[in-house]
Amino acid sequence: MKKIVTIGGSDPFAGGGIQSDLKTFENHHIFGMSALTCIGMLDSDGSFILETIPPEWLAKQLDSIRSMTDLDGIKIGLLHSLEAIDVVKDFLTYFEDIPIVIDPVFAFKETTNTLNQSYMQKMIQELFPFADVLTPNLKEASLLYGQPVSTFLQMVDCAKYIHSLGAKNVVIKGGTGIIGNEALDVLFNGKETISFRREKLEEQTVNGAGCTFASAIAANLVLGYPLTDAVARSKAFVYDCILNGVMMNDQTGSVWSKGKGVEITNEY
Repeated sequence: MKKIVTIGGSDPFAGGGIQSDLKTFENHHIFGMSALTCIGMLDSDGSFILETIPPEWLAKQLDSIRSMTDLDGIKIGLLHSLEAIDVVKDFLTYFEDIPIVIDPVFAFKETTNTLNQSYMQKMIQELFPFADVLTPNLKEASLLYGQPVSTFLQMVDCAKYIHSLGAKNVVIKGGTGIIGNEALDVLFNGKETISFRREKLEEQTVNGAGCTFASAIAANLVLGYPLTDAVARSKAFVYDCILNGVMMNDQTGSVWSKGKGVEITNEY
């Protein structure tokens, strides 16, 4: 049985965060484990807040996993603190020749721009060199690039720039943010750019789509698929999860895979 650990935050609505990662691994017949970095929740005024797990607790979680079992892959999501980056970097030094997928999160509503910049720079310096695949969304890609990204050509240039920061491969999750009728994602592998296109969906059940995409890429790499096929299969999987998503209320909903694996073709 293949095993992956996800390192990230908890989403109480189970659309994103470690909850969606674990469900994604299960759907790919992979045993998932988790190390928690922060806990999301609604405040009394209805705003979404994040509480950070102490770094020593994160370190103990990761040490527990490393001492107990071997790993076939690692997926990293929201770390939420500078100290967590140090802990995760130390953890990654113990592993060679397994896929490491980093889904970066840089923008925190409850913090200052200064912390955002410090966090981003530390991620670039300390963790990007470990990334077999880096999966920023458009907002995160724009922050890394230093300018807005809203067209296909800008995505291509941006992916090449982010690749120069140290990640071995870059997948920019354009989703529905690019003008046109297609949900567009771009992969740059250091040599060529490959685009992945599907018709945009009108469904609102998109919470967790980005987390699910990144964890599906990790799962497919662990299963032995070449990167391009892994991304194509993951995009098809997310498409299915959106179509079968669950509305939380009359305004927002989360992706859901219905607890089943899906038949996926390598189309891109």
